[in-house]
Amino acid sequence: MKIKDKPTLTWIKKTLILILIGPFGLASPTLNSDRAYPSDNQHRPCNVIAKNGMVAAAHPIAAEKGLEILKKGGNAVDAAVATAFTLNVVEPFASGIGGGGFMVIYLAGDKKVTTINFREKAPAKTTPDMFMREGETDQTLRTSHGLAVAVPGALSGWDYALKKYGSMSLDEVMEPAIKTAENGFILSSTFSKINKDEYEKLMLTAGEDSCYLNNGFPYEQGDIFKNPDLAETFKTIASHGIKEFYQGALAQKIVSIVQKKGGILDLDDLKTYKPIEQQPLKGSYKDYTLYTVGPPASGGLHIIQLLNILENWPLGKWGCSSAEYIHHFSEALRFIFADREHYLGDPEFVDIPIDQLTSEDYGENIASLIDPKKMSEHYPFTEFNEKIHKKANTTHLCVVDKDGNIVSLTQSINHFFGSGIVPENCGFILNNHMDDFSSRTDSNNSPRPNHRPLSSMGPLILFKDKSPFLILGSPGGTRIFPSLTQIIVNILDFSMDLDEAIEAPRFFSYSVLGEARPLSVESRIPETVLKALEKWGHQIDIREDYDTYFGGAQGILILEKDGLLHGGADSRRDGHAAGY
Repeated sequence: MKIKDKPTLTWIKKTLILILIGPFGLASPTLNSDRAYPSDNQHRPCNVIAKNGMVAAAHPIAAEKGLEILKKGGNAVDAAVATAFTLNVVEPFASGIGGGGFMVIYLAGDKKVTTINFREKAPAKTTPDMFMREGETDQTLRTSHGLAVAVPGALSGWDYALKKYGSMSLDEVMEPAIKTAENGFILSSTFSKINKDEYEKLMLTAGEDSCYLNNGFPYEQGDIFKNPDLAETFKTIASHGIKEFYQGALAQKIVSIVQKKGGILDLDDLKTYKPIEQQPLKGSYKDYTLYTVGPPASGGLHIIQLLNILENWPLGKWGCSSAEYIHHFSEALRFIFADREHYLGDPEFVDIPIDQLTSEDYGENIASLIDPKKMSEHYPFTEFNEKIHKKANTTHLCVVDKDGNIVSLTQSINHFFGSGIVPENCGFILNNHMDDFSSRTDSNNSPRPNHRPLSSMGPLILFKDKSPFLILGSPGGTRIFPSLTQIIVNILDFSMDLDEAIEAPRFFSYSVLGEARPLSVESRIPETVLKALEKWGHQIDIREDYDTYFGGAQGILILEKDGLLHGGADSRRDGHAAGY
C-alpha cells in the first residue's frame, strides 16, 4: 500500500523562498469586512436551502456575485456568465477567458435542453508529432510552453449563450467581476497552496513580475489579491465586445506572447474560432433521465456508460465505501478507459460509436467481464458485434433561476495556472489544453489542425419524471466522471443528501493500453476495505482525507416534495452555494 507524496518544490530558489516566508507569510493589508469571506473551506458542510434562485460555484465570491445578478432580475444564463467571469478573478488558477469548456442549459418555458461546446481548438499549424523530440514526447512542450496553448473558447461561448439565451448585456454581467478584480479579495489556503505548488511554472513562463506572484513570492493565505490588469482587460471587452479578444489589440497580445514562448497560435486561429451549439447526450439510470454534453467532452458519455454498468449490481446492498462497490466500480472504469483510448476524439473529424458505447447492452457486457473477487489481467477495448450490440473532461458552476431555467457549466484552463503564460498587462492565464491530446501520433485524439482535444468534463442535469432533479458538475481531469457518478450513486443508491454525497470518500483508477493503474483512495476509506481490495489484486495509493485530486464538485438538488433548492459545494476546494 503506497502513500501518495504531496507535491514537492524542485527549484532551490523556490525552496528558499518557502523557507523564508514559511509560517510568517508576507505582510497583509488591513482586511475589509466586505471582503472577509471564509479563508479556509476545508471540510465545511455546505447545505444551503433557497426558494427563488441559487448559484453553486467553486468560490463564495463568485457564487454571491452570480446571486446578485439573479436578484437584479437576470436569468440563469446571465448569472452563469457573471459567475464565470468572477471565477476568472477569484479562482484564476482553474478557469478564465484563456480557457474553454461546456455548458448544459435547460429552458423551463420550452422544456428544452441544449448544450454549448466552447472547448479550445488546436491551431491550424498543429501536427501530430509537434511535441516529439528525438523520438520521445517532451512533456514541457505540452504543459508550460507556447505549444501547449490551444485557441481559447471561453469568452466566445459565454457571449454566445448570453446573446441567445440571456436577458442582460455583456457589460452588465461583467460588472461584478470588474469590481472584484479592482477591489481585491482575501486569499484562501487553497489559492495559496496552489500558488506555491505552481511557483516553478509561473517563474519559468511569467517571471517574478507575474501578476500571480507577490513581488516574486507566492501569495499567503489571508493576503489581499488584486488584479488591476484583468480589470482593465475586462473593461475593454465590456466596452468593445469580444471582437477585441479575438481580432483586436488583445488578440495581438495573445499571439505575441504565445509565439514568443515558442508556440504556433496565430491571429487567424483566434479570428476563426466559433463555439458550437449541440443536442445533448441522453442517458438513463433507474427512473432518472440524464442530459449532458457529448464529445469531445467525454465525461458525460462515460457517466452514462458507468451507470449502465452499475445498474447490473446490488449497490444498495453493498453500501458506500464497501470493498465490493469500489472493486466493481474500479474494474468498470478500467474497461471504459480502454474504450476511451480506442474510440474517442473530436466528433467533427472522428466517427465515434456513441450509440453503442452508451447502450444498455454495452453495460451488461462489461459487467459480465468483471470477476467479483479478482482484478482482470487485461482490459481490452470493446469490439462491437452482433453479440454485444443488439440494438443499433477545471471548475464548475450551477445556476437555477426563479423561473426554473438551469445552467450547468464546466470550464478549465487545464492544469492549475494552465500554461503559466500571461499576455502582457492582461491579467489572465492562457490554457495548456494541448496536453489533452494523446501522446500517440496514431490516436484518434492525436494533435491535428483545428481539432478539439478530448475532455473529461461532464456537466449534467438529471431529471425525474420530466422535472429537473439534480444539477451537477466538477473539475478534476479524468477523475471528473468517476467522481460525478459516485455522487449520483451516493444520492440514488445510498440515500445521502447532497452535501453528504459530495463529501463522501472518493476513489479512482484507470487503465493504459489495457494495463491497470493503481487504485487511488482518500484515506477515510476503512483499512479493512483496503486490505480486501489488495487481496483481490488492487495496488492502493492512499491520498489525503479530502484531496483536490478528486476535483471540487458543485450541485443543486431540487426536491419534489417542497420544490426548494438545496445547494451543495465541495470542501475539497473553496466551494460555496448562495440562494434566496
